[in-house]
Amino acid sequence: MRSIRQGAVLAAVTVMTAVVTPATAVAAAGPCEAPPRSSPGYDDFVLTYKSACASKKNWDRTFQDVTASVLVDKRNRLAVTTSTALAGAIASVKVNDKEFISSGGHGAAFQYAFHAWQKGGEASECYNPTQAGSRQDDADQPPPYHGPSTSALYTMAGSGASIRTAGRPAMFVTLADTKPGWGGCRSADFQDKRSPFTMGLSPYWLQTEVELAPDHDAPELENVFRAAATLTSDDERHEHFDGVLVAYLQPDFTKVFSYGLTTGRLSPEPADSRASKDPMVRCTGDGDYCLGMYVKPEVLGAKGYYYTMTRPPMDYNGHFQENTIQVTSPGGAVDKGDKLHYETYVVVGNKSRVERTMTQLHRAFG
Repeated sequence: MRSIRQGAVLAAVTVMTAVVTPATAVAAAGPCEAPPRSSPGYDDFVLTYKSACASKKNWDRTFQDVTASVLVDKRNRLAVTTSTALAGAIASVKVNDKEFISSGGHGAAFQYAFHAWQKGGEASECYNPTQAGSRQDDADQPPPYHGPSTSALYTMAGSGASIRTAGRPAMFVTLADTKPGWGGCRSADFQDKRSPFTMGLSPYWLQTEVELAPDHDAPELENVFRAAATLTSDDERHEHFDGVLVAYLQPDFTKVFSYGLTTGRLSPEPADSRASKDPMVRCTGDGDYCLGMYVKPEVLGAKGYYYTMTRPPMDYNGHFQENTIQVTSPGGAVDKGDKLHYETYVVVGNKSRVERTMTQLHRAFG
């Protein structure tokens, strides 16, 4: 899968000054005003989601962000937040005050993305329905790049420890976006000049569920949440299709592990990008915070796989390092009206807790 991170270079913000007596001082920045690009706090400001600084408008509708939470071990708060600005994508996963997710734009966070192509072709960023929105959503926007999304959000509501959303994903590179996508692709070569492409949208409908304990089917595992989705095609037949659930993690999640389904142990892996049939986990360097993904073997199937990517700062990713973990679900031909189903269990905790929880999930569902 190609990266879905925003391509714009992040710009510095000019800090206004106020005249005082007897000297001139720099006015204090507001909570939604970025510090200077050279400031040590700039990256954290951009990459850490702030609901108060994000748009609550989506097309002609207004939604408030939704947070579901659970108290783990009666002392640690696990909270998951879906964002209106990101059209229902997960913008934040926190344990107490520790943020796991790297946001900062419509191509990051924790979201679903898809590709469809014909025989003889290949997956392309120029045919890339993306839950959170298009890359143009970040153009000419101030950091932290959480303005309105092109993706259309129709439902986002919480009930108990669950969140439900429904919407139509945008094309990450829209017809109105004349810049080449990854690999030099052009949107006009992949998308017809008709609705919904002319509106920046894709011909797919996406419904998602986020369930924390006790709402999911392993309620005793309080450090687990279930992420599920149904994608309905309103498109012409495509002979190849893949779906991805990808989490962009904070810069300190530098360690990579695979979970051995037969050994029940986490094994260190090189940080280089890699695919695996075994579940993958990313941790902070000290192992105190980890996030892993587990998919039931019958859901993962023969073609599905886990993937981690570590990529250095570059123009394409806004000069931020990328630490990702994802589940890729390749499929065969998809016709108009077909429904595709996705289900992933997300595990958080320290390294030993995540290892134990993976074992419990595999005993329950393996």
